[in-house]
Amino acid sequence: MGMTRGWEVLTIFLALSCNQVAMAEKLLKEASGNNDDSAAYRLAAAAVKLATGDPEEAYLTYCDLCSQFPAVEGDDSGSGSVLLQTGKALANMQRGMFSEAVEDLQRALSSNPNDPDSLVNMCCCMTHLGKKDEFQQYYSKLEQVAPTNPFVLKTQGMTTAFTRFQASLQV
Repeated sequence: MGMTRGWEVLTIFLALSCNQVAMAEKLLKEASGNNDDSAAYRLAAAAVKLATGDPEEAYLTYCDLCSQFPAVEGDDSGSGSVLLQTGKALANMQRGMFSEAVEDLQRALSSNPNDPDSLVNMCCCMTHLGKKDEFQQYYSKLEQVAPTNPFVLKTQGMTTAFTRFQASLQV
């Protein structure tokens, strides 16, 4: 049994980055059997599961990876890295479990309070939970730490468009 080659996993992530989900699925199938137990393969498999609408399986994989790869050596709390916690949160969001996703994101933000991905996803959760004050708190932090983040730029662009539209009505 050989090891999963790094380029195989990288190619899967590149396919997902280009919104080529079917290609990522095909590449994942081709890479399987090389070493399905490798962390890199399992991380790629979880990402493909999220992209193909199987958040339950992705969540279980992220949980397993969190316990196997703690954020701090020797920590047995089940908290993984910021990336793994964010992955768990995304799976929970897809499952409609926004309160649980918030818990995952809070763990991620406790490790890195300025992580843009965690902040964007926290904004999404707060929107779904109807928590406007908390949304504003996380959005303000995101604006501060990542002013060129696409979420910030699009949100600011929408605000500008609405302001211009409102002004045009008053003319």
